[in-house]
Amino acid sequence: MWNYQNIRVKPITGAMGAEVFDVDLSQDLDTATWEEIRDAFHRFVVLIFRDQELTDQQQFDFSARFGKIIPHPYVTGLPDHPEIFQIIREPGESYSWDSFYHSDLMFLERPPLGATLYAKEIPPYGGDTAFCNMYLAYQTLSDGMKALLDGLEAVNESGDPAKYHNRYESMHERKQTSALGATHPVVRVHPETGRKALFISLAFTKRFKGMTEKESLPLLKYLYDHATQVNFGCRLQWEPQSLALWDNRVSLHHGVADYFGENAKHRRVMQRATIEGEVPIAIRDAVKHAA
Repeated sequence: MWNYQNIRVKPITGAMGAEVFDVDLSQDLDTATWEEIRDAFHRFVVLIFRDQELTDQQQFDFSARFGKIIPHPYVTGLPDHPEIFQIIREPGESYSWDSFYHSDLMFLERPPLGATLYAKEIPPYGGDTAFCNMYLAYQTLSDGMKALLDGLEAVNESGDPAKYHNRYESMHERKQTSALGATHPVVRVHPETGRKALFISLAFTKRFKGMTEKESLPLLKYLYDHATQVNFGCRLQWEPQSLALWDNRVSLHHGVADYFGENAKHRRVMQRATIEGEVPIAIRDAVKHAA
């Protein structure tokens, strides 16, 4: 157990992730408690808070302490909080648009800082969310590979916007219907910790800038396979009224789509608030800023 003054934190694995205890997120957090949560967030990358009875406004308020809450570009939000949306799987629906490890909305010019995900309705088992630590993914590369990647940029694309809603009975599209894309450094520097992290995913990263998709694929696949090794990650088991918070800049995640048998008969509703991030900082830009 990692003991702070106001909260208790239990690591999930040696690589990342922690459960946080002794805090009620429905209340206004005092400065000392808030600073401890921020420290744990930067230290563990993924946090999960159990037994949190939250209204939509309370989830919004806690999330907004980290930054501006932004709507999903392709999925409608809640009537009273359009920035927050629900990922809904009705009984019998097995398609999962987050079955690949990914960093959310990498195709935006300002990909999210992070997100909170709140368990509204969950099946009795299954449906975990798996994460991997992109700090570790970068740190464990050879010096030669780091030298190759440090100056590269990659093109990230959303793909068909319809895939986010057209296979779900209870999810609906926003007016934004065009595909989106953005070019980002392959290695980014975290603006608060100053640490370097790999920033690619086969879900959105299509090619390296200046290269074709065919030329890029072998290296992208190697990096993806390297980054998603089980010893770099953790896995969250959901319980009703659990809220997860993760740093989207330095992690990948995916929903484990094990919706079969008895598990497929149950509805699953997860509610996400997405926190706006900054334009990713490349190593060369971080060096210039430091100078």
